[in-house]
Order: sequence, then structure tokens, then C-alpha cells
Amino acid sequence: MKRIMISLVFLIGMQGSAQINMDHLKVGDPAPSIHAFDQEGRRINSDEILSDHRILLIFYRGNWCPHCKKHLSALQDRLDQFKDKGVFVVVVSPETLERTKETAQKFQTDFSIVHDAQNTIMESYKVAFEVNNKNVTKYYKFVNQRIAEYNEENNNVLPVPATYLIEKDGKISFVHYDPDYKRRSDLDEILKML
Repeated sequence: MKRIMISLVFLIGMQGSAQINMDHLKVGDPAPSIHAFDQEGRRINSDEILSDHRILLIFYRGNWCPHCKKHLSALQDRLDQFKDKGVFVVVVSPETLERTKETAQKFQTDFSIVHDAQNTIMESYKVAFEVNNKNVTKYYKFVNQRIAEYNEENNNVLPVPATYLIEKDGKISFVHYDPDYKRRSDLDEILKML
């Protein structure tokens, strides 16, 4: 009986993240190109940026998420250190352009925040997942309300809050990918690696 209960708990836990892609990009993989506009209307072209800089790419759910806010604040606090090490920071979210501007003002950011129109960047990096009560079992109603308020209409997609360091050769050299939205990349550890 005990084995059956453990198996059921395991299966339920697996079902909770069924639509989260565990076959995400890994260290050594080529980084998909990014072509978008940031909150200031600046064109972001990762191929051009990589000719002079590495890229630190961070995906966040929205400025409604307390863990995202804490991570973005820590990023802004360390931004000069990343710049000094030749790293260009790009932050990607499904939030609307207006909300990315709001986030930038709130944190007084000097890094680029990109609205991921039609989730193309999130999908190419394999971090996108549909918000439903199977993969967001905890706080589903709250999260669903927030994405209705912050994302484009009829876009119920969020990213796993992942982090990628992309080298000038276009290859990924660091990955933090954890479906647990409370666990974020350690920015100080990344700085030590640079």
C-alpha cells in the first residue's frame, strides 16, 4: 500500500509540470537569435550584440511576481559589474510593452527588457509553458488573473524563469533552468565565472 501511495504522489507531481519542457537548451547548445525591441524602442539583435559582448539572457514572468521583482532588483544592483565584464543584459517577458516600461521605471533599469511578442523567444529557448491548472496547481487562480492583466489578450503563456549566458561564438556557456519559480540564478556566482 505504501508503494502505491508513493507512486501516486510521484505521478501527480509529474503531471503538475507536464507541459514544462524538460528538454530545454543546455550548455554548449547554439543560442537562438533574438530580434525584438526593448522598452525604450531600441532594436535588440543578439547576433550584432555578440560581435562585441556576451549576453546574459533572463526570462521573467512579470512584475506581479515577487520572486521576479527580487531577481530584477538584484540584477540592477549588479548591472555595472556585468557591463564591466563585457556582458550585455537582455531580460525577456510575456508582459505587454506597456508593462515592460512600467517594470523598467519601477526598478530604474539600465538593461533591456523585451516584450516577447507571440512568445517566439520563449519558445525558441524552450522555456514557454501554458498556464493551466495541471501545470500551475498552486496559486492557479491568482496567476491566471495576473497574466490576464499583464500579458497580451488571450496569451496564457509564462516562461520558466531561466537564465542563459551566451558567449560571443553564439554558444550557451551557463544555464539555470528550474521549473520551481522560487529558485532563480545566483547572479554573484555568474559574476565569479566571468
